[in-house]
Amino acid sequence: MTSPEPETGQAPDPDDDHHPDEVVEVERDQFTDPDGRRVGALALFRNATGSVLLLRKRDRERQPWSLPGGCAVGNESPADALRRKVREETGLLVVPGLVLAVHWMTASPKTAEGINLLIDCGEVAQDAKLRLKSDEFDAHAYVPPEELALHVQPHTAMRILSALRTLEAGGGVPLLESAPPDAVPV
Repeated sequence: MTSPEPETGQAPDPDDDHHPDEVVEVERDQFTDPDGRRVGALALFRNATGSVLLLRKRDRERQPWSLPGGCAVGNESPADALRRKVREETGLLVVPGLVLAVHWMTASPKTAEGINLLIDCGEVAQDAKLRLKSDEFDAHAYVPPEELALHVQPHTAMRILSALRTLEAGGGVPLLESAPPDAVPV
């Protein structure tokens, strides 16, 4: 059997071992052994006026403010990562609500490719006392949505504003974790 001619009418490359109908195997199974990716869980807290809780990072001079939360580690679920990171960074105990935005970030020289989930964490009580992780943050503030661009990185403003629009529209999706043992196919 001969290989079909390329569409250009040129003869097939004799050094090309690949048959057009042949399935090319990848080096590893992307389901059981995927490439490494970050999964971040970020908390969207608001106060009674709708301003967003931000934390000021010590190591960033320009637009140093960010949302509480961070990356999952090991086999940690996004909800567990959110609970852990929010408690470490603010001292607050959180019950994760609906996912309001999903933000995929390409890899950069400083970070791995990843997905960040913005999760509704409700309104912070007026009398709540925050205990900041002092080696990472030096202040917190409630910033009105219209002022976010002055305080946060552009990608952070985009994700927060998207999450707020979802919240305003009554949207969001549940953050499901695992599956009941009887729901897992054998």
